[in-house]
Amino acid sequence: MENHGPSLDQYFGSNDSEIEKNDFTKEVCQTSDKINNLKLDEGAESEPEVCRIFAEVPVERKDPTAAFFDLIGTDRKKPSTSGIITDLELHTRIDDTIIPRVTSGSETDRRRDAWIPSERTRQVLIAVATAAPGTYVPDLNTLTLPGILLEEELGDAIGEAVSLCLGEAEAAQRRTLGANDVTQDEAGLRELVQMGAYRAAINLTGKLLSIYGQGRGRAGHPTKHSPHSLQLWFTRIALLVKSKAFNIAQAEAEPFGQLDKPDVFYQFYPDMYSGRSGSIASFSFRLLLAELPLHCGKPKESLTKLFSLLATIQKMLSNLRKKFCEDGNPMEISEEDQMDSIRLWSGRETRVIHSVINCAIAIKDYELAMELLGQLCQREGAPKHTLLSALGRLHLQIGDIAGAEVCFNEASQIGGPMGVRDIVDKGLLAIAQNNFDEAYTCFQQASNFEPSNVMILNNMGVCLLYGGRLKEAIAVLESAIASNHMQGLHESLILNLCTLYDMESSKGIMKKFALLRKISKYHADAPTTILEKLYG
Repeated sequence: MENHGPSLDQYFGSNDSEIEKNDFTKEVCQTSDKINNLKLDEGAESEPEVCRIFAEVPVERKDPTAAFFDLIGTDRKKPSTSGIITDLELHTRIDDTIIPRVTSGSETDRRRDAWIPSERTRQVLIAVATAAPGTYVPDLNTLTLPGILLEEELGDAIGEAVSLCLGEAEAAQRRTLGANDVTQDEAGLRELVQMGAYRAAINLTGKLLSIYGQGRGRAGHPTKHSPHSLQLWFTRIALLVKSKAFNIAQAEAEPFGQLDKPDVFYQFYPDMYSGRSGSIASFSFRLLLAELPLHCGKPKESLTKLFSLLATIQKMLSNLRKKFCEDGNPMEISEEDQMDSIRLWSGRETRVIHSVINCAIAIKDYELAMELLGQLCQREGAPKHTLLSALGRLHLQIGDIAGAEVCFNEASQIGGPMGVRDIVDKGLLAIAQNNFDEAYTCFQQASNFEPSNVMILNNMGVCLLYGGRLKEAIAVLESAIASNHMQGLHESLILNLCTLYDMESSKGIMKKFALLRKISKYHADAPTTILEKLYG
């Protein structure tokens, strides 16, 4: 099963056998993930930020790690695409019954795995198919030759920070799962991810990939790929990005390129997957690799790769509308299957467009971002309320307050009674007008609807700060953590609170250490950016 969207959090759970076809709302929220992260003062990088806020309440997932293993229901009927699914960031619902991805040759598999290889790769696959069994010898330059590059396993970053700041005695009291504390299989990997032990999960993926001959020291050596091995790679690279180990992620992802080499297609292994065609790698893996340069500070490179993905998807949609298969094969498929395929690939097209929007924002090409958001608004079945809200927030980011107000008003009219998203939009507009008291009132009203929404509380704290009420701002952020230790210890909130502690007193380091104790108690892992802020 694959997952959705441009920000890395999207790789932590979704049922794309159900959602992929028309999950517009989640995608727009991921666009807002970039748009909403508005600094109050562009010239003051260390100052607190207005954080990501969305109208929808995230839906509690039964299994937040399911997407790592490409879980699908091979024979279940998909729901109607007329409904909009509104689960969000870190992200979604899973069916009661899920079946691991298998080589079943079903229409669902064919649809999901379809892809158009480059001409060079297509010629290699034809050569494999026409050669006598066992006689084809591929050129190593045409193959994917991955291997683990990390020379040592990743350690417990929080434990190391606790030891450094609070002493060995406190560090010895910390308890968290390691790669050796769980079963050495998918179930163990799930357990680590569910506990938030991302570094330990990365270590376990290394052990599991060694079984496929792709472990430490094996880069550059030919091996066979399978759905499971490529899903492990997808999981590993996603976790590396989640842990902000961008350089390692980029280095280990390099052999895969854009997943166009012949050995990532089923046709390359006729003895293993007789008669099956298409991509062994999931679409989400393709999307992750295209987005990876953006995470590494190279948005233009991501933009090029995303447009390449988009061109292939649009070619596939064109083939489907001509009543061919996705790759242009004239094989007949039923009208129902054709429509299901069009819905699936239209949804994937939308996912890529949202990634393009995020890249455009990263390189400050706001004209392109607005044009694409406008195009999405015109699509049948699109959630115009959410898209117009996102467009309004983009107008705010470029300082166009009047344009933002027009978008927000139109969104409010479409959405019916004023909801949390509309109230938040009103608060963001007030911030842009330097009216922090009104903004605080808006966020407070939104908080009444969603009292556990940490991001709203975070924005309330920022408004109080700019209203000259530092101690009240600190109290609001501290209350957000006290009321929900798991969600409250959010990266943006912690970074803001550390900044406020520094503003309050030169003795803020002791309060930071208290935060570190809470992180150590409630979290298995944390990005080094947070830890450095706590003891830096």
